[in-house]
Amino acid sequence: MKYLNINHLLITIAAMEPSPSNLKYQWLGLISWTAASIWLLGSIIPELTQPGAVWLITASAICAIFCSDLLSGIIHWAFDRYGTEDIPILGPSFIKPFRDHHTNPQDICGHNFVETNGDTCIAGMPLLAAGLILDPAHQLFWVSLFFGISMSGFLTNQFHSWAHEENPPKVAIFLQKTGLILNPEHHKKHHSGECDSNYCITNGWMNPLVERTRIFQRFEAIFPPTVQKDSKPPVQ
Repeated sequence: MKYLNINHLLITIAAMEPSPSNLKYQWLGLISWTAASIWLLGSIIPELTQPGAVWLITASAICAIFCSDLLSGIIHWAFDRYGTEDIPILGPSFIKPFRDHHTNPQDICGHNFVETNGDTCIAGMPLLAAGLILDPAHQLFWVSLFFGISMSGFLTNQFHSWAHEENPPKVAIFLQKTGLILNPEHHKKHHSGECDSNYCITNGWMNPLVERTRIFQRFEAIFPPTVQKDSKPPVQ
């Protein structure tokens, strides 16, 4: 008969709790991202009167979905394979959560909305800043593209969380079945074996191309990663 180690349980629970300072930054990131997004959207809407603006924005939205998925894969792979958890800001906010996630994939499901999406809001601020610098009257495609990538990126970790939940919201199930967001079966491939494939987690559309070209493996052959592969049991 196995007995529960209370001390180990308490230490594990304490480690799962976000620090007050980190939660503060997550709230600040969410509020700043929301304000910047509304500001940028407000600069895009008046340009709808431009000839062909609707088609231009539609094209940028489609490109943004693919770009966001690829960007999620690059970031996911980089934090999995390079750097250490004690790097200021990046270590505790991004590198550690990604690596802890391999040990306990379901832990992400216990986070609230701010904990799940606050850090991605901070990561998306440079894209919004780039969009705000540009003039939508003359660079509408690029402004809309930056807005779209930031919007998709903001929701990426939420899609990732839903892919691990046993009972996600009905709207999430519908979107997963249509392939518009990350599908649990598709993402399960990442958590099997050495966790070295299917890094893209917005919707996974770019994973076939990334796996076929082996771009990450080619990069690692030139620049050896700081983290060696660790064989993981398949996630059930």
